[in-house]
Amino acid sequence: MGDGQPRISEKAPRRVAVRVSIDTNIFVSVKNREEPYCGPSRAVLDMADEGTLEGVVSTVVVAEICSGYHTAGELKEKDEFLTHILTSPNYVVAEVSVDVADEAGRIRAETGLKLPDALIVASGLKMKADYLITYDESLREADSYIEAITAGELVEMLGGRSES
Repeated sequence: MGDGQPRISEKAPRRVAVRVSIDTNIFVSVKNREEPYCGPSRAVLDMADEGTLEGVVSTVVVAEICSGYHTAGELKEKDEFLTHILTSPNYVVAEVSVDVADEAGRIRAETGLKLPDALIVASGLKMKADYLITYDESLREADSYIEAITAGELVEMLGGRSES
């Protein structure tokens, strides 16, 4: 669309070597410089920025991150985050459609995941993500749908560096 609106899509965009669904804690660990997760998480986000991988970000993740920015009164930083993920060619924001919600309901029923986590998993599936990048061990319950790995595991797999 040439209407100047940012890209939010339910369709899987162009295919790169690796497409990953990025959980909230990856962004938060970088923002808050949480060790030992910050370095590998920063490396994953840098790889997305460089085009080495494509990052899928569920609108659930967007809401969780924006909530943190609002709580902290960091509205400028929130706007910068939104602008970055909405305009970068290497991120795609996955909306929660009725199909995604239905799939999330099934995932929640079968795994016992919290609904926001099931929605993140379902969003990654809809966008054909290869992996879900997270430090939330409970998301390993969804491995039969999408393999949950840590940022460090992805960096090691792709041969990158995880120092910040």
